[in-house]
Amino acid sequence: MESSGADRNLVGSVLKAVTLLDSFSVDRSVVTLQDVTADTGMNKTTAYRLLQTLVAAGVVVRADNGAYRLGPKILHLGAIARADLDLRGEALPLMRALAAEFGDTAFLMVPGESGAVTIEVLGGSSPVRIHGIVAGTVLPYHVAAGPTVIAAFRPEVEERLLASSPESITARTLTAPGELADRLERVRRDGYAVSAGDFIDEIAAVGAPVRDDTGEVVGALSLGGPASHFGAGHLERIIERVRDAAAELSVRLGA
Repeated sequence: MESSGADRNLVGSVLKAVTLLDSFSVDRSVVTLQDVTADTGMNKTTAYRLLQTLVAAGVVVRADNGAYRLGPKILHLGAIARADLDLRGEALPLMRALAAEFGDTAFLMVPGESGAVTIEVLGGSSPVRIHGIVAGTVLPYHVAAGPTVIAAFRPEVEERLLASSPESITARTLTAPGELADRLERVRRDGYAVSAGDFIDEIAAVGAPVRDDTGEVVGALSLGGPASHFGAGHLERIIERVRDAAAELSVRLGA
């Protein structure tokens, strides 16, 4: 029987190594080589070599008695995953409320190396959808409301942005370092960002920062939709609601 294309892309030794981690549990945080071989059915030589590889990678740690426990690498990754789950879980009801009230699309973004990473999108009742922005989409830091908020409140992101040569995406995209610096300063002063047509023509958005228990900005909550929905008659109310939702999310995260 032939392997599928997906199967051919798998590395068997990595899968085996990950399988060893199933031996750990809340009730058994330290395991022996014998535990692992009994759980997995692997021979001792294979299990030992895989465990030593995991030790070298920092995934597990060898204890003084020769047993194994989870190492700093896996604990760090677990903390990241937990923080992501906490952020999403706490944000969802607030995003639903924003989308329901205004009929537009609510977004949750977090900092990424090359841009703001969209981790959640919730559409409202408006028939207009913002195409192309889904969970996993990375937006440049010099456009839209959410990415701009993150750039304004994360000094290392702002530094990278102002030292780069950002691309002009629409006729309203700001690319000059001086203009971008001024915009980020306004966002810090106001506590929110408003964008209009700088990433997608005729699309506007309002974004506000989300902070964790250390006070650091860990993301941005925003609402986006047709620019006609963000006119003078509605903009102030949208700004107020988005800022309140971001503040409430921050409180839920311990800020």
